[in-house]
Amino acid sequence: MWNNMSSMGSIMTIMFMFILMLMMMEMIMFKRKIIFIIKSNNNEWKMNLPMFIHTNLENNYLFIK
Repeated sequence: MWNNMSSMGSIMTIMFMFILMLMMMEMIMFKRKIIFIIKSNNNEWKMNLPMFIHTNLENNYLFIK
């Protein structure tokens, strides 16, 4: 009985560590997605000004819609 309980505990620990690593990886990927969306959308809401005031560096990242 104790052998069974010990193996079950070790399996639960390994599963917990695995799930924790997966959750951390998912959070990192989701944060990257949010940062990419904000960076790509930055020209539309950063300054409420016309496009000819913006610099050439920003014009490289504009998406024509």
